[in-house]
Amino acid sequence: MNGLMLHCGAQLKTREEVFAVPAPPPTDTYVPLPYESFVIRIEKQLAVEGITIREERLALSKNGQRLFGLIAVEMPGIAQIDHGCVLGLRTSYDRSLANGLCIGAGVFVCDNLSFSGEVTFQRKHTAGMLRDLSWMISETVTTLPNRFAVQSAAFASLKQQELNEREVHDLVIQFWDAGAIGTLEIPHLIKEWREPRHPEVAQSRNAWRLFNAATETIKGDLWRLPARTRKIHDVLATVAPARESQLAMTVPAEEAIGMAE
Repeated sequence: MNGLMLHCGAQLKTREEVFAVPAPPPTDTYVPLPYESFVIRIEKQLAVEGITIREERLALSKNGQRLFGLIAVEMPGIAQIDHGCVLGLRTSYDRSLANGLCIGAGVFVCDNLSFSGEVTFQRKHTAGMLRDLSWMISETVTTLPNRFAVQSAAFASLKQQELNEREVHDLVIQFWDAGAIGTLEIPHLIKEWREPRHPEVAQSRNAWRLFNAATETIKGDLWRLPARTRKIHDVLATVAPARESQLAMTVPAEEAIGMAE
């Protein structure tokens, strides 16, 4: 990838700087997981599955109390032509975010990110967290090749679906209705559709071109990016539905194991 993008109030930091942020003291109901432990657990599980990390970016906000990271990976036996697999991780020390991991893709030409599931798992900072966290990370990483293949199939469907101007305008309003874009972002999205800044995207007037116009428009909104791109996927599934319904197969981990705390 050309360089994973981190925007919107997040400050890019080195691993050493991130790991040096002290975790707050635990309480009877709150047991924070150190940033270092969370990141290294994910990295180790990727290595176990033979998945190579191509690039990693970590960012802090709110005076170091919130962490968001992007990990671009390469999986054995899976070709990554115009897009590659990206993991998004997030956690916090101020209790605003649970430990979470989501799976998505990054488009090589423009570094736009798209997450097929808002959160693949999320686990609150409680006393039982360590009991479950390793299993959750393992389960997520093990299914990574299949999940990425599903998203790649959805992208292929977008490339096959031609759109006219009326359909594009209708879909943009549907993006707005779904909360994927804001009112002030509509003109920017329309301009990006009509005059793509990347010539590779401009070759066809299809749903893939509109998808990239939408993700280009919202790419600076780091913290809400997974939820917003999920909504873009949902809207475009109405015009390019092939295999897209499979992208909804993620559920919060507490529901999956029946032990919310």
